[in-house]
Amino acid sequence: MRRLALLALLLPLITPALPAAAQAATLTCPVRVDPAAFATEARLGELAEQQETFGPRPTGSTAHAGYIDWLEDELAAVPGLQLSSLPYAIDRWDSLGATLTVGGTPVQVAAPVPFSAAAGVTAPLVHLPAGTGITAANAAGKIVVRDLPWTNVPNLLFYPPTLGYSMYDPGLTINMLGSESMEAPAAADADLKAAAAAGALGVIEISTLPHAQIEGMYAPYEGLPYGVPGVYVGADQGKQIKDALAAGQQVQAALTVNAAWTPTTTRTLLATLPGGAAQKIVVESHTDGMSPVWDNGPLTMIEMARYLASLPVACRPRTVQFAFVTGHLYQHLTGPDVREGGAGRLAAQLDAEYDQGGVSSVVVLEHLGARRYDAVARPGGLPGRQLVADPALTELLLVPVSESTPLRELVRGHIEHWDVRRTAILKGLSAADLTKVPRHCSFGGEGTPYNQHLLPVIAPIAAPKTLFSPKFGAEAIDLAVMRKASLAFTDVVLDLGPMAQSAVAGDVTAMRQQRASGTPGCA
Repeated sequence: MRRLALLALLLPLITPALPAAAQAATLTCPVRVDPAAFATEARLGELAEQQETFGPRPTGSTAHAGYIDWLEDELAAVPGLQLSSLPYAIDRWDSLGATLTVGGTPVQVAAPVPFSAAAGVTAPLVHLPAGTGITAANAAGKIVVRDLPWTNVPNLLFYPPTLGYSMYDPGLTINMLGSESMEAPAAADADLKAAAAAGALGVIEISTLPHAQIEGMYAPYEGLPYGVPGVYVGADQGKQIKDALAAGQQVQAALTVNAAWTPTTTRTLLATLPGGAAQKIVVESHTDGMSPVWDNGPLTMIEMARYLASLPVACRPRTVQFAFVTGHLYQHLTGPDVREGGAGRLAAQLDAEYDQGGVSSVVVLEHLGARRYDAVARPGGLPGRQLVADPALTELLLVPVSESTPLRELVRGHIEHWDVRRTAILKGLSAADLTKVPRHCSFGGEGTPYNQHLLPVIAPIAAPKTLFSPKFGAEAIDLAVMRKASLAFTDVVLDLGPMAQSAVAGDVTAMRQQRASGTPGCA
């Protein structure tokens, strides 16, 4: 019944001006992806395990370049795909290790804060709890100790009429009065900037989680140098530091971050599958990340490309371009003045093409099938919490969709058909601002720059607690759910092919006109 309702909604919107031969050809085109013709769970698992062999992939690293080359080889085997690249020159930041001693006793370091200063400093420690500003009065000449905060977002925000458009949770697994939460190492960005401005000599960020679960943690990822060295330590090491401070006497610490900046190049890989018209549907995900769950979108894209390439051209009314974007872990990809990463660069290019009819829409795929991990008390009275996988649940999949009711209904129909549970279709991931276009500035991830450039966007993303750590590998993906989501969004791309552009765009058309008339966009 959902499929019939969806067709009833879309039939008046199908572009009518097809030649007779093309109309005949469409009769044999699939109305939905045949799961027997799509990648199995085992195949997706093999891809995830292959991805994991590259290890952590900071932007421009040898591992990152190797992963892109592997993706290119996979795509080169797909008939009809046309491959190209967008290169960028960067100064890559390479971590060469970090050390810490407190009161003369070594303290294990989980990871340096990416892009922190390569320096060795010795100074007294000062613990400045959350909510206490880092100022010259309390931090100058000292090494600042901070506790990483946890974000808490009420689940009610994901339901209508707030940010939500629709919620698919037939098992009633989501506590509407509860919240989604995860540790926020991105807070280190503000801490290191404030510490440098205050004349502090370094920063130690204490995680709630144990060393074994955060070793190699990578965030924030601006791509700009911080003025002081910074490191992450686990909960046990944090207790060691706080116990030393609890004696009430001044405690000296020695902190060293070893790192190098290396000129190199990185690239966005494009794979274009020509269709009946040159106007593009762009399917995007990034290639730099710490783990398979962080960026498993490219794995789905490989299999989506294989499936779509197997169809007659008549079944692809629009061209489909797969964009494997760089610069997610280097957000100032082209210089210090613009925060955009590779997604922002591509979004600007597509924005320029849109009014000439070169672009139809953008589908961004991130964190599909991310297993849910709960932060629970550690056994034996150990400090902090640890992440434990829930065997039955995946993380809530958030799917912001730009201002088009037909587009949102299209996504909703496929999510429900493929039973992609715990999915919220959203209007955005920030409060509406009626003085700007678009109304919701954030889509929560890689979809944000395309939304801000006023392109029709569908941008599924989850927020797994395992996100920033390479210690969680392919086991952090529920392959059955990833496959369901892959089938659903392949169906979305299939249906976007014949959909009238006016329906795809919805209110985006009016908002682009408002922008041209002077209405401000998102800063």
